Parts: sequence; structure tokens; C-alpha cells
Amino acid sequence: MSFSRNLFLALALVPLAARAQEPAGDLFTWSGRLASGATFGIRHYNGPIDVREGTGDRVEFRAERRARRSSELSFQVQNETDGITICGVWRGRSACDTGRRSGWDWDEGPPSSRLTVLLPKGVRLAATTGNGDVTVEKASNDVEITSGNGDVRVTLTAGRVDVTTGNGELEIDGATGPVRATTGNGRVYVMTSSGPVTARTGNGDMDIRMKTLTGSSDMDFVTGNGSVTVALPGSFNGEIDASTGHGDFRSDFEIRVTGRLNPRHIRGTIGEGGRRIKMVTGNGRLELRKAN
Repeated sequence: MSFSRNLFLALALVPLAARAQEPAGDLFTWSGRLASGATFGIRHYNGPIDVREGTGDRVEFRAERRARRSSELSFQVQNETDGITICGVWRGRSACDTGRRSGWDWDEGPPSSRLTVLLPKGVRLAATTGNGDVTVEKASNDVEITSGNGDVRVTLTAGRVDVTTGNGELEIDGATGPVRATTGNGRVYVMTSSGPVTARTGNGDMDIRMKTLTGSSDMDFVTGNGSVTVALPGSFNGEIDASTGHGDFRSDFEIRVTGRLNPRHIRGTIGEGGRRIKMVTGNGRLELRKAN
């Protein structure tokens, strides 16, 4: 790898000019080769992360200043058994050791910087930010994203996708493998060519679409408040358990109902039975559709 022996870098910022809109430049850059199947990790305190597929065989990482206080922030490169992790360091504390501290006032807590990554084909991604949006455009292996607060958007991925945010919308479009999506508050949209999918939100609508299914694992789709729409292959076989506190349930599939007929809590079998599909909302409509 072509990084210097000094893996810990902290750069002092020159005073901001009167024209605050002028770009402040890079805070930290790193470039290195990772083999296909290795993991590139990010542990970031505060700020957005933008990941795109690179054209070469090197990871290209750049952190850009977003505020005057970015002079308090530095980064270190940490070797892992399966790859490399770049850790934010603030006031002597590494995000790889401390993670996100609850109760921080983010205006006075860790300063914000924007991270941009070019990821080679075949490299896995494991990215965490305490506060900030995360965008991943085209990744050819597993993707794991965590944000304490912020929207997450992932498009065109191969492999498993695992996304969590404490507060924000989730959009996963063009996945080709299993997906797990969880948010404390926000809308969830998932489109994958090959499920299974599991999704949860404390508050928000849910729209899930799967063209095919592999394996036999159960799937849960749960929201505290909002409508849930799930589209499955027309040949789907399984058990359905759907309940809504206030709303109705609609299905394109023929269901052999088990027990008493209750329009707000349906249990039954689709086709030959098999994996369980659970759909729950505290308030909203439930729809089980056949994928086009």
C-alpha cells in the first residue's frame, strides 16, 4: 500500500478568509490497494459519506473540511485481519474505539467533514457515521452502512446489503442480493432482484419489491405508522401473518385463511406454504402484490 509510515495525520487549518464560501481544501487523503473480497471500513464521527465504484484497483479516500473547527479532526489508518479501516480522531479519541457518543450536541461536538471514496470492484464496504447522510453508487460486493442520523441511499449493488440509521429515509435500488433495512424514523424503499428482505421503521411508509427469492428464511416488514407494500414473485409459496391497528389488508395472492377471519389480522397459507412473511403496521394499509 502506498500510504506513508506516519499513519496518523493532523493538519492545522489556516484561518478562514472573509469569503467563507471558498473551498477549504482537503483535510486528509489516502490511497491503497485492497484485494477483491477484502473489507474497506470507515468510522466517521460527523458528516456525509459518498461512495462510488472506482475504475482502478486502488481505494481512493478523501476527507474535506466543512467547517472551521475541522482543525480538531484527524484520521488514522488501521490494519485489520480482512482489510483496512480509516478512523476519525477527535481530541485524541478514535471513532474506532469510542464510536458515536450519545447525548452529544452536534453543534459543539465533533466537527463535520465530507468523505468521498472510490471503491475498487470486489471490495466490501463497512461504513459508519455518527451523523450524516450516506450515499453508495454501484458496489460489487457486500455493503454495510450505519448512520446515527441521516438518510441512506444505495444503488446498483451485488452481494448483501445491511443498512441502519437512527433517523432518516432508506432507499436501496437495484440490489441483487439479500437486504436488511432498519430506521428509527423514515420511509423505506427497497428494490432487489433477489430477496430475502427484512425491513423496519418506527414511522414511515414501506415499499419493498423482490423479483426472485432464494433460501427459505422468514421476512419481516414492520412500521409503527405507515402503509406497507410488498411485491413478491408470482410463484411465491409461504405463510402470511399480517396485522394493522387501523387500516386494511389487500393481496394479489390467494390465501387460505387460518382461524377466524379478521380484516385487521390475517393468518394463512399461500400456495404450498413455507417461509413466513410478517407484515405489521400500527396505522396504515397492508398490500401484498405480485411483482411485475
